[in-house]
Amino acid sequence: MGAVVAEGGRRRRWWLTLWLLPGVAYLATVLAGVPFGWPFDWLVNAGFTPDEPALRCPADGRRRVVVLQHGMFRSSWALRRLARTCAEHGYEVHNLDYPSTRETLQEHAARLGAAVAALAQSRPIDELSFLGHSMGGLVIQEYLRSPQALPVHRCVYLAVPHRGALLADLRRHWFLFRWVMGERAAAQLSPGDPFHRQPIPALAQSGVVVGDVGAGNASIPGRDDQTVAVDEARLPGAAATWVVPYGHTAIAYQPEVARGVLWFLAKGEFPPEASGR
Repeated sequence: MGAVVAEGGRRRRWWLTLWLLPGVAYLATVLAGVPFGWPFDWLVNAGFTPDEPALRCPADGRRRVVVLQHGMFRSSWALRRLARTCAEHGYEVHNLDYPSTRETLQEHAARLGAAVAALAQSRPIDELSFLGHSMGGLVIQEYLRSPQALPVHRCVYLAVPHRGALLADLRRHWFLFRWVMGERAAAQLSPGDPFHRQPIPALAQSGVVVGDVGAGNASIPGRDDQTVAVDEARLPGAAATWVVPYGHTAIAYQPEVARGVLWFLAKGEFPPEASGR
């Protein structure tokens, strides 16, 4: 009987260790600042990309660059399908990582500026476009405010809280929020932060994709994408706005959205079927 009990105890310890080790490893990555979503992002971005021959870049030798910026606590993998779609249609794509939780929006923008300047030094850029998801869009806007910013051809914003996000205001005092998201750029997501009093540049070159899943988050009044309110993601004065039925994370890896991005990069508008949304 004692042997059976001992064997049962060993099995329980083995199963406990089996679950504990991944948990410790995960906690270590969080403390090191590694984005928690990368395994998920890798999986959901591994699928097919839309093929739109009519939206391919002309073979005219012009250098058409698209620079992507992911959101808070994500990695470049979160935009991998979009990056692949653009590259497969003839764009030169740079899907950049940055330490989203450890620096301010201004520091992120300076990092982006240095990367763009390095690209331009290697060979002149004929058309420079940007694609930003969530906080990545704010980083792009801050870069475009810089006197050193290069002229922009197109900007596509996916679920970007252009004047801040109420949800960040509601959660910024939570210990877990501050511990995981940091107290630098995350604090600037509050609608009351002075960052959001600045003018938003390049409106005439900007296309906005807004997620709307209805009343997805009980903490956000009205319609939202579960993280950003529909009205927070709209950008008055933008060249085009497209409302899609996807959540805040899913909006970045939907083939339909990737196709819409191609349309805007090529034509400065979203697909005809997007009108009226």
